[in-house]
Amino acid sequence: MIRALFTSMFARLPLLTLACESLVLSVRPGQAAEWQPAHTTNGQLVIQAGLPLAVVSGNAAEIGSAEGELFKPRMAALLGLMSLQPRLLVARQGATFTATIAAIAEDDRSRLTALATTAGITPRTLIEANALVDAQCSAVVALPATNLPNGGDRPLRVARNMDFFPAAALGPGTVLEVIRLTGKRPYATIGWPGSAAVISGMNDAGLVACILLNHDGDALPAGEPLGLRLAHILQEDATVEAAVQRFNATPVASSHYVLLADALSATVVWRGRDGLHQDVPQGGWLTATNGRRAQTQPQDERGICLRNLCTTTAVPDAAWMRQVLTASYMIGINAQSMVFEPATCTVELAVGTAQHPAAKATWWRLSLTTLFAGGDADAAVVEQLPASLPLPHYTR
Repeated sequence: MIRALFTSMFARLPLLTLACESLVLSVRPGQAAEWQPAHTTNGQLVIQAGLPLAVVSGNAAEIGSAEGELFKPRMAALLGLMSLQPRLLVARQGATFTATIAAIAEDDRSRLTALATTAGITPRTLIEANALVDAQCSAVVALPATNLPNGGDRPLRVARNMDFFPAAALGPGTVLEVIRLTGKRPYATIGWPGSAAVISGMNDAGLVACILLNHDGDALPAGEPLGLRLAHILQEDATVEAAVQRFNATPVASSHYVLLADALSATVVWRGRDGLHQDVPQGGWLTATNGRRAQTQPQDERGICLRNLCTTTAVPDAAWMRQVLTASYMIGINAQSMVFEPATCTVELAVGTAQHPAAKATWWRLSLTTLFAGGDADAAVVEQLPASLPLPHYTR
């Protein structure tokens, strides 16, 4: 009984739940000081203007081996933070979690096994950690607009906060990784050493994919881990329409929300026991949080805050998209914030800690086009951007 109570208690704690809140990423000076550049046959890890940036190429096993060499110094501590939750899920879900592990694709298993072996970690431990996709998030998408009053156009942009405990380790532990898997589309993921799952990412077609926890979601039967499904979407698809088809083609392991966007459109999809659910933009906007959705909108406090901000802004430019994240982050766990611009394959990033939210930190801006085309990581140009003037927080 004590074990059951312990498992139930920890299964509900946000500190053991991956939390994604909005779309943007930022870092404070000195946060990346412990990162060290490294080069291998199939990969590079560089520090550009303080941003840890990795590029890996090859088949699945070659990429895993390269990641193991590049990330080994930082993997043990980060993996230790996640080591308890797989055991709790096994105790709570039993055969369902075991079947979810079995549903991991062979290429993903090969990559993770090579990564773990190179880094000196038990492969099963790393594979189980990559099946954890719980995420608390909020996001806002401003759709493209043409023939604006100033005579110009506005591209579609996605802004997102990613909230996760402990932010003190996961913010500074963030790496922007570009993955060039042989025969697949190159893509970028904003994650951590040892993660093959995509929580926030974009590919060379400008397709964006992000996970947000669904607080009211159904418990589903076993399926492919959601973060690995998103990796496959970015490896294969170029449009939101194709991504939705792949998302819904076979079972996934959770009913969390998935935000998908390309240069022209966006959607939020999730699976329930009754099948696929999908929301599309209204009035040029799409918002997402972790709360219940109705009339295509989230109905929780953060969702209402984002909806009000969207309807009252006159100029949702790149600076405003960064600024809106200062209103919707989750206090104490805002590890990452990011803004994606699909038409130009540009990402703006910031990272934070428990005391210093990513959304209120300074930013990096990076075009991924050259890296997607085969360029070297050390030739990437990273621009630093100032912190945003904070908006009133949704809790006020």
